[in-house]
Amino acid sequence: PVDANSLSAEQKSKAVRSLVNLKEKRTGEIKTRLLADGRCQRGQFTKQETTSPTVARESVIISAVIDAHERRHVGTYDIPGAFLNANCDENDDEVIMILKGRLAEMMAQVSPTLYRKYITPDGRGTPVLYVKMEKAMYGLLKSALLFYRLLVGDLTGDGFVLNPYDPCVANKTINGEQMTVIWHVDDLKVSHKDLA
Repeated sequence: PVDANSLSAEQKSKAVRSLVNLKEKRTGEIKTRLLADGRCQRGQFTKQETTSPTVARESVIISAVIDAHERRHVGTYDIPGAFLNANCDENDDEVIMILKGRLAEMMAQVSPTLYRKYITPDGRGTPVLYVKMEKAMYGLLKSALLFYRLLVGDLTGDGFVLNPYDPCVANKTINGEQMTVIWHVDDLKVSHKDLA
C-alpha cells in the first residue's frame, strides 16, 4: 500500500486503474480476473520495451509435423497466474495502481492492519486505495515481456537451448531424444518421444 498523501498529482493521474473481468466458461461457471487497465501506460514505453515475442505460425506447424513423424507425446499447458510469477521491472518507474470502492474495502477485509490506514475517500466519498505493483499483472503493457524473460531464464537455466530462428521455441536432449517446448505468452506445447 502507498499513502495517498505521499503521491504527487501527476503520480495519482498516472495511477493504473483496476478492472474486474467476468467471463462465463463453457461449463456455465463464472470466472473473474482482476486486471490492470494499462491504456494509461501508452506512450510511456517504446514498442521494443513492451513487446513480447510469440511463436511463429510456421514453428507451430513444423513442430507438429516433427511430433507426428517422430511419434512424440504432446502436452499443452496453460500456466495459471503466469504474470504474477514475474516481478515488475526495477529499472522502470514504479507502477502505482488505484483500487476503488468495494475492491479497496475487500483489501482492507483481507488484511485490516496492512491496508485500512491507507484507504481514503475521493471527492465523492468512494473509498480509494493506492498500491505499488511488485508483480506483473494482466493488462500492464510490460507484463508479457517480463513473463517471457522469466520463462526463457527458467528454460535456459534448465538446459534448454533457444532456437536461433524463433525465440519462442526451445529444445533439450533428454534420454537421447529431443524435447521441444514452444509457447505463445503463457500457453505451452511440449513434446517428447518418452511419456515420462
